[in-house]
Amino acid sequence: MSWVVAFGGLALSFGGFEALSRLQDRLGRPSESLEAHAWKWLVPAAVAGYVLAVEGRPLSSIGWTFAGPLPFAYHTAVGFAAMLGSAILLSPLWEALGTAEAMEDGMAAFADFSVAERLFVAGTAGITEEVPYRGYAVERVTALTGSPLLAAAVSLVAFLAAHVGEQWSRAAAVQMAQPTVVLLALYLWTHSLPVVMAVHALNDVAGLLLAERTAD
Repeated sequence: MSWVVAFGGLALSFGGFEALSRLQDRLGRPSESLEAHAWKWLVPAAVAGYVLAVEGRPLSSIGWTFAGPLPFAYHTAVGFAAMLGSAILLSPLWEALGTAEAMEDGMAAFADFSVAERLFVAGTAGITEEVPYRGYAVERVTALTGSPLLAAAVSLVAFLAAHVGEQWSRAAAVQMAQPTVVLLALYLWTHSLPVVMAVHALNDVAGLLLAERTAD
């Protein structure tokens, strides 16, 4: 694969959500509505289309693989346990740094969403963000550089930078490094998008269903 083609895919992966946000602003659509989250599905669709039509490669080349129900359940359980365990382990650090409050401020934006709406938001984030930031980025940067760790670092920086904005502060992005590192480690272990999607969505469900607490 040429550098030009790979950089085109990376530009789409890293810039897709920002481009959508700007388009929504131009159209006068609310940025934190359920509709805005539904628009996010366009990004993984575009990345998948790029892989198939421009690169001429199968979706398995960006991690769309499924080893079977039992491996999927095992990897998902291990990943989610690692997610919860690392969150508990690092919680004193986040409290000391003041990032916990920043995360609560961001989560409070979902307090008025119904349970069904929060589940939709969590599922949307879990699926749409993993395709560009984990599957495509990790696989293509690894192919270009030969270094999975460098690919993971690039993915980490791009993912956290993309979350800094109106809803999430820089302090909140610092705390997001914890689940992001877990997801990257899980992807490097399994190279399975369905697994990291499931763990990402479960983690977001746990956070969003507690959103009322952050609004008080």
